[in-house]
Amino acid sequence: MSKRTLGTHRTNRGGYGRRGNSVTVIQTNVQHSYLRTAKITFGVVLAVVGIFAAIISTYYLPPLAAVPIGFAAGTIIGGLIASIIAIWPVLRAIWWWLPEITLVLLVVGGWVYLQEQTNALITGAAYASVIAGCSLVPPSRRYTISLLWCMIVRHRLRTCFASFLPTDRHGRLPFIGLAKPIPVGERVWVWLRPGLSPDQIESQLGRIAVACWAASVTVTKARPSNSAVIYLDIKRRDVLGGLVGSPLTEDLPTDVPAVTRPIAPVPAQLDLADVPDIDDTDPAERPARKNGRPPAVTGGSTKAVTDNPDLDWI
Repeated sequence: MSKRTLGTHRTNRGGYGRRGNSVTVIQTNVQHSYLRTAKITFGVVLAVVGIFAAIISTYYLPPLAAVPIGFAAGTIIGGLIASIIAIWPVLRAIWWWLPEITLVLLVVGGWVYLQEQTNALITGAAYASVIAGCSLVPPSRRYTISLLWCMIVRHRLRTCFASFLPTDRHGRLPFIGLAKPIPVGERVWVWLRPGLSPDQIESQLGRIAVACWAASVTVTKARPSNSAVIYLDIKRRDVLGGLVGSPLTEDLPTDVPAVTRPIAPVPAQLDLADVPDIDDTDPAERPARKNGRPPAVTGGSTKAVTDNPDLDWI
């Protein structure tokens, strides 16, 4: 019987979530990896907790009664930890869709609660007023749109990471945390898995910006002492490009007379009348030139040069 990936009908080729035009929710190799880790963890916790629980129980119970208690304690604690590890891929998928799930539960739960307390007309009026307030009031509309972009960006980042980031043999991806609105766009908290670095993320910022429909993306460390936790700032607008009004301009006086300063005349040409055109060199001291070349060194000058004892070695 062939194995299939949860959430898709074809096997994934080339890594986690890299096939065709879709992204798998839970891949087969990831599921088997976590199941194997859960089995190993259950055995280790059962042995450690069982031994410690049995040793502690011997102070209060006979040794024969302490062994079953230690075994039961190890089984319960190990089973809980192993269950969490085994279902972690499902918990991670639920975390990806947690804002949407919460929104649907609030809408449906609120509707059901109001239906039990009042009639359908009042319930519809209450929901219509909330929708009108979120869409017509400018501050509420901007904040609602910012929250919607936060939900969209988390899914777009997951698609990016599954498309071009390198994965290990288990197909693990960076853990995408919460997203919050910022003046320029959205900020997403990301936990990098072992094998990745902020430099690798920074080299893919252009592709991330295209996938998130943003102008640019920047990466910064959330903590100076931990390179695994980073912030991805998805920038959609430039908040410094607009004009900002200042109340200080209202305090400026308006009855200040204009000051006219005289303009100095600009000379049209250089006046060199005061500069004497005198050559201080004595014509008798000037060396004679022949064909435009300086004269050769005479014997007296050669002798003066060779009489220098410091130049005998030349």
